[in-house]
Amino acid sequence: MPRPSNAPRKVRRQVTDTTMQIKLGKSHDADREGKPSPSSATVDEALTFTGFGKYNFGLLLVCSWTLQAMGMDLFGTSFVVAAAVCDLELTMQQRALLTAMPLVGVVTGAQLWGYVADTKGRRLTLMLSMSVGFVFAALSSFAPDWRSMAVLKLISSTFTSATNSAAYTLLGESCSERTRGRAMLLCTCALMCSQAAAAVFAYPILPLGFSYHIDFLGIEYRPWRLLALVMALPCLATAALLRLFHESPKFLASRGRYEEALQVLKSIYACNSGDLADNLPVQKLIPEKGNQQVDEQGSFLRSLWQQTVPLFQAPLLRDTIKLFYLVAVIYMTGSGFILWLPYIMNNLFVVLESGGGDGMNLCSVLSYSTGDSFVNGNDTTIPTCDDTIQDTTLLSAMAYGAIASSINLVLSLTCGSRKRLAMMGILGVSGLAAVFLNLVHTPIAGGVFFFVFLLCALAMGILSVYFVELYPTSLRGMASCLSVMLGRSSAFVGVNAIGALISINCEATFYVWAILLFSAVAVTWFLPNDRAVKK
Repeated sequence: MPRPSNAPRKVRRQVTDTTMQIKLGKSHDADREGKPSPSSATVDEALTFTGFGKYNFGLLLVCSWTLQAMGMDLFGTSFVVAAAVCDLELTMQQRALLTAMPLVGVVTGAQLWGYVADTKGRRLTLMLSMSVGFVFAALSSFAPDWRSMAVLKLISSTFTSATNSAAYTLLGESCSERTRGRAMLLCTCALMCSQAAAAVFAYPILPLGFSYHIDFLGIEYRPWRLLALVMALPCLATAALLRLFHESPKFLASRGRYEEALQVLKSIYACNSGDLADNLPVQKLIPEKGNQQVDEQGSFLRSLWQQTVPLFQAPLLRDTIKLFYLVAVIYMTGSGFILWLPYIMNNLFVVLESGGGDGMNLCSVLSYSTGDSFVNGNDTTIPTCDDTIQDTTLLSAMAYGAIASSINLVLSLTCGSRKRLAMMGILGVSGLAAVFLNLVHTPIAGGVFFFVFLLCALAMGILSVYFVELYPTSLRGMASCLSVMLGRSSAFVGVNAIGALISINCEATFYVWAILLFSAVAVTWFLPNDRAVKK
């Protein structure tokens, strides 16, 4: 604290200086002449001065588009596979495996990308992963058979999967604590829209009737191949747009690069406020409590181990177990069933358009519509090949995306301080819908309850906020990527289990998932309340 001068005219200046120091949460040493040193603060404190303006809004849009591009790479495959059944001569087992293959890529690359994001930077991770992911996703449109397509989709999704954690982390670490939760939930709207966006691309492309023979590949280039290529383009576009933004200031500070972090904060401040960058009240950054600077020395495996082990030790262990259980249930349900949405809705609308379905629940409709082709077994190719996707199926996927995004938008604006209650409500309603779609013997009502059941995916955005708030900066990327690895592993198991269980006992399948969702509600109750998280 500066030594007070005897001159009365300096009293007001000293009070102002002291007030600024209290606002920043730090008192500063004075030099020998009685002048205060440059104002210092942590990155979180400095972010409160940068505000939420043009820079944050632009970053929100780009991170949202990046998540949507990744979602199209993962979930848009379900439309491509549905339209490629005849050309690739797919059995039900091959169809399920090819549809779920992008989820394997997420599991393969999750921990590696977590390490890269925590040691090399969030922005660099996104730019590299989306660029390489585009190349292999585009090549998958020229695959001569289902095996080569599966390998190419595996590689592309291994790279694009980095987005699932790095985009959220980059956005969250570039916003103040007050706006972080809402920004990340808004970002989730784009991910919720990914399959709807894929349906928007599919709607004008799949009905096209062209077919070009490519001799050296031995393939017929049909509309589903063009759709696979078009859905890869957003990966390249977002990789280019990320060059317009800075690295996360919290990441730079966690690596001891405080001057770079300060320059980023000044640039954000200037962009948001229109003021000069040097007018940012903070002139020096100090370490945050609870965050230790990461040692960049040592081997890759040792560093990877150091990034992973603390997540499973006190004091983080209990929160990790609860969050990872919720991740497993939510992804197994939301991501698992969303990949079967084209199949389920297509069969529903085929039955409705044929005038059938009276007195049937959704499971009865599936059994009626698929007939022998579903019961013949996984090793039998569908006898009468029909790769037509109903327009109503694509429109229903668009409707689901619009509904899910709208609800997510409302949640982002209203549940900032009630995340735990909001997640309990989402999971509870989804579990009830799983029960009612068995009990209600009206096909269209069964379809509506199926949509409500899928809305459990809304909880993914709330979970991502917990992963940012409950873990220190140096471990945040790894925690997020491990959660994605677990989530996509669960989704992969879910996709293949759904394909097998629906044919054996469809109604029991939905009852089992209802029990899982109700158990997730109970676990959510024991998450830290929002006031404790803020502390």
